[in-house]
Amino acid sequence: MMNALILASESEVTYPLVIPAIAFAIIAAGIFTFLGLAMYSYKNVANRHSQKFSSAEDHGAHH
Repeated sequence: MMNALILASESEVTYPLVIPAIAFAIIAAGIFTFLGLAMYSYKNVANRHSQKFSSAEDHGAHH
């Protein structure tokens, strides 16, 4: 039984990473930061442009 486990563990093929493992985390953090900043830039956009629309009493306001 022990010999079978040793042989099974030695037969596994390992593939080296293209870049170090920490680089994947740094790239992911950079992407999430960029997307977070892009989303943050749209904060409160609807309220900043509300004065451009006419009042709801105007029948042509929403057509």
